[in-house]
Amino acid sequence: MKRRIKHQLGDILAPYLFIVPFLVSFVFFFVFPSLYSIVLSFFKYRGYGEMTLVGFDNYKSIFVYPTFWRSVGNTIFYWLAHIIPVMIVSFLLAVMLNSKLVKLRNIYKPIIFLPQVMSIVAASLIFKVLFSTRTGVINALLGTQIPFMESVSIAKWTVVAYIFWRSIGWWMVIYCAGLTMVNPDLLEAATVDGANSAQRLGRITIPLMKPIFLFAFLTDTISSFKIYTEPSIMFNVPTPPHAISVVGVMIQSLNGGQFGMASAYGWVLFLMIFIVSLFQLRFFRDKG
Repeated sequence: MKRRIKHQLGDILAPYLFIVPFLVSFVFFFVFPSLYSIVLSFFKYRGYGEMTLVGFDNYKSIFVYPTFWRSVGNTIFYWLAHIIPVMIVSFLLAVMLNSKLVKLRNIYKPIIFLPQVMSIVAASLIFKVLFSTRTGVINALLGTQIPFMESVSIAKWTVVAYIFWRSIGWWMVIYCAGLTMVNPDLLEAATVDGANSAQRLGRITIPLMKPIFLFAFLTDTISSFKIYTEPSIMFNVPTPPHAISVVGVMIQSLNGGQFGMASAYGWVLFLMIFIVSLFQLRFFRDKG
């Protein structure tokens, strides 16, 4: 009896032993730093020496800091300006490449996906060379002096162009994988009933792809709100106010030795992402 109980207990505990390394790393590298950053956001701390309790002063300073609101507007612009065009174009490319009418699909897919293989830093430097005002390739070809990097109204669009170019291949692959979830028997039955390609796409494929769309929109939103490298490299460090992101302002606080303020920025950014994600979850649920 005891041997049977020990054997059953071993069967229950065995799976958990395999995930112990993950649990330890998760607690050490995520849970503890997250909890510590919450505490740190209520202190004034330079990374060394004494910590001074300031309460909500760090958060108050954030919301009266004009550059923060400028960075929020820039971040939201980077997100909204690219997400719909990227999702539409990448989905249509996936549908085309999934069609039997398109030949050489194994050649087109890696070509479109190629920007994702390139380093973010290297790609950002390429766009900096392309859009530079005096020595840029585009201005040299057109014989113009368009201030792509300096103009307040144009500068952010160069970042959007970069995000668009780099993101299409990634989401195309995701949508290609999602299209495999669509039962071909349903499409064949719709064809027999007289449905054309547009009707099959709108009434069968797109509704069945809703979980993939939700994943794509949530993931792209999170990465968009955390954008930092692209504008920092394209516009140099420190990034000018007309192009800086929320993470950019947070990094400036870290560089200035304001660890408590940087932690507060991090949690404000977390709340922004959380609220936007809830709206997206509600939207896709209502559409279901």
